[in-house]
Amino acid sequence: MKIKNKNRFIGFSFLISFLFLSLTDLNAQEVQQKPSRQAALEAFSNGEYDKAFREFQILLQAYSRDPLYKYYSGVCLVKMNTEPEKASEFLREALNGSLDIKSIPDDSWFYLGRAQQMAGRFPDAIDSFNNFEEKAGKKRARDLNVSEYIRECKERNTGPVQKHEPGPPVAVKTEVQTPVKPVPQKIEVPVAYDKMLSDAMKFQVKADSLNSLIADYRKEYDKLAPSQKQAAKLKISEMESLSFEYQRMADEKFGNEVVRPPEKKTDVSQMVLPEPDRRNEVFSLFNVETDPVRLRDQKVLIDPEIPAGLIYRIQIGVFSKQLEPSFFRGISPVAGFRIPGTTSTKYFAGQFRKIADAGQAVVSVRQMGFKDSFVTAILDGKAVSLERAALMENEWGQKPLMETVRPPKTGEAETSTLVFRVEVTRSVKQLSEDSSEAYRKMAGNRGLEIIKSEDGTFVYLIGKFITFDSANEYAGLLKRNGYRDAKVTAYLGSREIAVETAKQLFEK
Repeated sequence: MKIKNKNRFIGFSFLISFLFLSLTDLNAQEVQQKPSRQAALEAFSNGEYDKAFREFQILLQAYSRDPLYKYYSGVCLVKMNTEPEKASEFLREALNGSLDIKSIPDDSWFYLGRAQQMAGRFPDAIDSFNNFEEKAGKKRARDLNVSEYIRECKERNTGPVQKHEPGPPVAVKTEVQTPVKPVPQKIEVPVAYDKMLSDAMKFQVKADSLNSLIADYRKEYDKLAPSQKQAAKLKISEMESLSFEYQRMADEKFGNEVVRPPEKKTDVSQMVLPEPDRRNEVFSLFNVETDPVRLRDQKVLIDPEIPAGLIYRIQIGVFSKQLEPSFFRGISPVAGFRIPGTTSTKYFAGQFRKIADAGQAVVSVRQMGFKDSFVTAILDGKAVSLERAALMENEWGQKPLMETVRPPKTGEAETSTLVFRVEVTRSVKQLSEDSSEAYRKMAGNRGLEIIKSEDGTFVYLIGKFITFDSANEYAGLLKRNGYRDAKVTAYLGSREIAVETAKQLFEK
């Protein structure tokens, strides 16, 4: 009797377990069938293209005409190097659909070209690659190695390829359907949701594109010469920071978070470019300082870097030992160049693009007691005759040594835009052209601006940031890459104000 009851208990337990597992499986299947754009995008960003493709296919079941989902589906297939014809179809439909519904990234032409190349449709692939270069620009095309893909297509474009010509009918087929697409889209997707999704996708696409570029840069990093690695490292860090910012904005949109109105109302495009009449082109650097405080801060650089192109200088003299700044009686800037094989140093004053400016300055130098001073010329660091320099001045006389932004004049209207900026360095004297150019490359699209402050120092600023946090994050990035003087500053118009004051103004 006990054995029989025991068997009944075991059978009952087995039945309960079987029903529980069945319900769990059904529930799991139901969850998996729900469209998950967040899961799809995360899988795509992590390089899990098989998983991402499955998720985007589920999303397309609910939003069958969404061009962005078709774009991502096509890219996933290209990344997995599988089903190129199907990838081409997705990308063609995405491109045609984007004309009527919402925009998709320009690199859709690149991935369409890759899909067509994988399918053996080389003429079509070349056309797509050329479209991509035209829309995205030559730099982006170089980054994705488009010229190499075109070369491969041309080399393999032999007789058998002609049988793959049915590519165009796909486009015709899609175009016939195009007029029908906008109407169902409006019915299936609410306007508010559609706008939120479109904005989020744009940010996500930018983040994904940057992540793809970062991966390519990292692959090539070890192949670079040591002298190139620091610049490459900065470029990668810059792209990572920008990608993080785009990802943050995409996540906010996906989570229905609203960006604060003050940040949305700020016209960033207007902030980035200073007013044209405030930009000052500097063609000569020369001054005779009389302020005792500034005289104490003056320095004489030995063997500094020389700006590129034509430069006129005033040779003061050759001396057997290095001289103190006070010897030059306030003349600035002064630089010394050691003569190889000797203990002597040759001293020069000023930098000029035009002989007329140098001629006026040499008069002042002689009046300061240096009667034997005279004007010399160099071209890209090598001495040239004044006759040769006069010919080259036609070209180089139009190119400034540097650009600064002057403070507003008394009574002049000033745009009181409050922004945070990142100060890279501050110098009593102008930095070399090579150093300035390095900062410009590092700044990239953020832009480098050189401002001459009220105390006469040159301030090197990067970017204009709406929030302190975004500026502080970028300053931290520069510090981690060796620029230890980088810090956040705040400007109201062209006037520098305390950072804490700026924070309080933003809160108001």
